[in-house]
Amino acid sequence: MDVYTKQVAEFHKAFGIPVLNSPQLPDAERLKLRARLVGEESHEVMEALQSGNLQHIAKEIADLMIVLHGTVLELGLQDVMDEVMKEVHRSNMSKLGTDGKPIHREDGKVLKGPGYSEADLTFIG
Repeated sequence: MDVYTKQVAEFHKAFGIPVLNSPQLPDAERLKLRARLVGEESHEVMEALQSGNLQHIAKEIADLMIVLHGTVLELGLQDVMDEVMKEVHRSNMSKLGTDGKPIHREDGKVLKGPGYSEADLTFIG
């Protein structure tokens, strides 16, 4: 478990927030709460990005990361996230074009190249 997830686990323990020990879906109410928290924090990051204040942006990114790490804990994914990240990275790298160069949309978004392969996360269960 990485340092950030450990810190959030400490927060969860101190505040009585659930931490699941294996990958699974919590009850519907917990899922709704996590979705709402991720949405709220994402919105705050978007607002901060428009503020031009780097300190404010950094704080809101940290808040979003805390909520995301908390979501990992509430889904019991903490022991598989390293492998999840490796597989998603592998998939993302497969987006390169046949010439080994990235393909960008007009606004800068990276597009999927012809050799793209989706992340295989079937090991989660």
